[in-house]
Amino acid sequence: MLSRYMLIAVGALGIFLGFANPLSISGSDGSFDSVPFAVLLYPFCLYVLAHKSRHYAADTLLAGIMGYGAAFYWIAQTAHVYGLVPYALAVFFPLLLGLYFALYGTFIAYYLHKVRFALPLCKIVSAGILWYLAEVFRGWFLTGFPWFCLSSAFAPVPSMIQFANVAGAYGLSGIFAASAFFFAELMLTDRQQFQCGAWSVRICRFGGIIVLGALYYYGAVTLQNAGQDPENAVQAQNVRTRTLHREADVPYKTVHEIPAIVGLSEHSVLERQNADQVYCTIVQGNISQNVKWSPLFQEDSLKKFFRLSREAEAFLGEQSIFVYPETAFPVTAYHYRDLYGKILDFSQNKTMLFGIPFYINDGGGKYFNSIELMQDRKKLGEYAKEHLVPFGEYVPPLPLPQFFADMLEKYGGAYSAGTNDSPFLTVKADGKTLRFLPLICYEAIFPELTWEKLQGKNGRAASEVSVLLNVSNDAWYDKSSAPVQHLNLALMRTVESGLPMLRASNTGISAFIDKYGQIVLQSGLFTDETLTVPLSVQPYEPTLFAALAPYLPYLGLALFIFLQMMIVLRRKMEILRSLSEK
Repeated sequence: MLSRYMLIAVGALGIFLGFANPLSISGSDGSFDSVPFAVLLYPFCLYVLAHKSRHYAADTLLAGIMGYGAAFYWIAQTAHVYGLVPYALAVFFPLLLGLYFALYGTFIAYYLHKVRFALPLCKIVSAGILWYLAEVFRGWFLTGFPWFCLSSAFAPVPSMIQFANVAGAYGLSGIFAASAFFFAELMLTDRQQFQCGAWSVRICRFGGIIVLGALYYYGAVTLQNAGQDPENAVQAQNVRTRTLHREADVPYKTVHEIPAIVGLSEHSVLERQNADQVYCTIVQGNISQNVKWSPLFQEDSLKKFFRLSREAEAFLGEQSIFVYPETAFPVTAYHYRDLYGKILDFSQNKTMLFGIPFYINDGGGKYFNSIELMQDRKKLGEYAKEHLVPFGEYVPPLPLPQFFADMLEKYGGAYSAGTNDSPFLTVKADGKTLRFLPLICYEAIFPELTWEKLQGKNGRAASEVSVLLNVSNDAWYDKSSAPVQHLNLALMRTVESGLPMLRASNTGISAFIDKYGQIVLQSGLFTDETLTVPLSVQPYEPTLFAALAPYLPYLGLALFIFLQMMIVLRRKMEILRSLSEK
């Protein structure tokens, strides 16, 4: 049996290695080689410690703090660079957030400790459901922060996440956790019990393999069927790439932080397969957060995005819908009319979807983090971000120092939550109509936001949606694993909804993801790139999850309560039997 100290270390290491981490990032291309299955070591160790350690609460709390704290290391970097917090203090930020996440694991360990004498199958299923409910709660509590959803660790393995189209990312997390609990029970139970025990005990011997095998089989069959459909097949071999080399007698850091200087840029085109497809071009401008909001470089930033767009259009040789990242144009139509006029002029004979702040002068004045749809010098639509990031885009109404508000204003924050008449942006181009479902940055990590928008008013809006549109700005995190973690979380929305995703990020990772969570084309980190991909115009076919999503938490809670009644009833019967034997 592993010692409690070994279990703590293994559980923490499982979290760190299972999710994208600094060891998994290989170069500026943003490629990574994480170890998804390692994440199962954390629930495995929780289960064993809950059964064997007298100090299970402290042990599981320590494992969670170490693991999640290490995986959140990039928060210290962001707080130091952009919040000007000394590193000696900044290192405590990821540990505090790790403590919050660890509390959920310790709560599940507490439950397992209390029901450790229950039938293994009943206990494991209950704990898996509890893991699911914990992730649902974490996505709601205090405006929600569902980072490190257990199933998102498996995003690099598309065959393992396809069941999210039924259970959702949270439900899939509960299933993965249950598989780890089965393996833990196998280690705790001796062979004699497996051979002579009840069927519910013996089935646990192969429970972990059965669960993971079933998920893989379901995913493999789904992807195999997808591969037979030309519309959904990944055609990465049909990519044309062109790299423009522009000599600059300055370091790349200067090229990056002074947008007017022209540096290396790469343009990739995924060839379309039929005339019914419409080209969309993701433009990754790669503007440093240090200069993004400086008035000295605002016009330079616009010029860089315009240049990359012209280069991509020339390489493609025909028109495309241009998609730009979150707050790609750091100006407002109210305060910077001349610069906004240049955006209008550039949109002549073009269709553009771009992130830009929106200002309303209602006396006090309000800023909104928004996406605008512009075509032929006309603004045709707008979407304002509805779910804001606490301390990143607004300061919660708490007695906090003015320092927080000042920092947000410095870096373009201090937004108000948007209210949108329609959750969609409809684009008419090349004689075809595409309907985009926008998710700005942080919004893409919340499953409920997507399915609520898909349901629409009277359940009719989803029938014509074509693609998920996720614009983001991960420049805050520099070259860390945070952009990869964010990408993996956003990727889960494609499998849940059955819709492809266009993801435009300022400094990466931008990507085109098909409706099965397969990354067809992606950019690197901190690179000047454009990605041109074809989108099909076809009716939306909702997944089973899109229909079940509002009811799944209630079904999970009802099943959990039923199982607890069964556990209590069986325990009482055992007590009565033992008393009668005496």
